[in-house]
Amino acid sequence: MEKKVSTEIPVPLPADWTKIHSQLSKLWILKKDRQIPKPPVPLILAGAAFSSADDIRARWIELINWANEYGFSSVLIKNLPESPDYDVAERIAGVSADGKGWWPEIGEQFHQPKEKPSKEIILKTSERLKFEWKEIVGIELGKETIPKKFTGKKARRLVVIANPDFTPSWGSWYSASKNPKAFLKFRKTINAAISPMEVDDIEFNTEFWSNKANSADAKSRATD
Repeated sequence: MEKKVSTEIPVPLPADWTKIHSQLSKLWILKKDRQIPKPPVPLILAGAAFSSADDIRARWIELINWANEYGFSSVLIKNLPESPDYDVAERIAGVSADGKGWWPEIGEQFHQPKEKPSKEIILKTSERLKFEWKEIVGIELGKETIPKKFTGKKARRLVVIANPDFTPSWGSWYSASKNPKAFLKFRKTINAAISPMEVDDIEFNTEFWSNKANSADAKSRATD
């Protein structure tokens, strides 16, 4: 019986959390048991910018519980780094503890709530984004990623299927800690292209690259 991982283990640094999630995801794919849900995605980058420290801790605990429940605890233990000397959740959280305000140090400004775009606008923007993707993000990134859909209550999250074997200029599909400016430029470029729509969060999904995404990408390449 595998040793259980304690949920008291503190949230690791984003880069370490990314590494842990990557290892667990690879083994989850190799196991080929679709009754096991995919491992919870790290709450970092833009996700952290719109979350409180408690939200981030809860997501980390969710990953620990997932590993304990589905037999991946030994992998998690093997990849656990040394505990950071500060509270990572507090440091990377973008929302105050009461959930009512932004922390000013992350660069997000106060702004009026925006209305959700109509279904027609979302559909047309999605179609245009897929058609013009390589022109928008560049040939290199365009060949390694495919925009899938807008999600969220106000369609302000973009799901992008990405090649797990490719490393983006900001360092990782799950962390921009190596070059956050590159990620912010990437998001800004997309927002400029989809205006008047706008996304706050870009969620990269690498698990479907080998089937759906790759076949779609092959069709796209054939037309280049």
